[in-house]
Amino acid sequence: MPKITAKVTMVLSSTALAFAGLTAAAPAASAESLCNYISDSARPTVYVNQDGTATKQVQCLINWYSGYPPIIAVDGDYGPATYTAIKWVQNCHNLVDDGIVGNQTWAKLYSPWARCASS
Repeated sequence: MPKITAKVTMVLSSTALAFAGLTAAAPAASAESLCNYISDSARPTVYVNQDGTATKQVQCLINWYSGYPPIIAVDGDYGPATYTAIKWVQNCHNLVDDGIVGNQTWAKLYSPWARCASS
């Protein structure tokens, strides 16, 4: 009985490692396919207490590309969690950390610096 258990464990472990290797090698999806609440070329100014699809886009980009450690809700509500995350993104990229998503912040959300995205 112990030999069977050991073989089953070994097979399951090998399968898990093989699967992990396959998933780790998968290419990253583009912002367009993951965060498609608004067009990538539409970059309106987004600020605290603003609700809607542009805010959802900001939240999605924060989660997938910015390197900001905690995941925030993609609910379209620009509240305290989104504000804190945007200020972190701005600070990491040496931008004015005012919490307002303007042209420079949009650019860094779509193309973050490597040191920020890997934080």
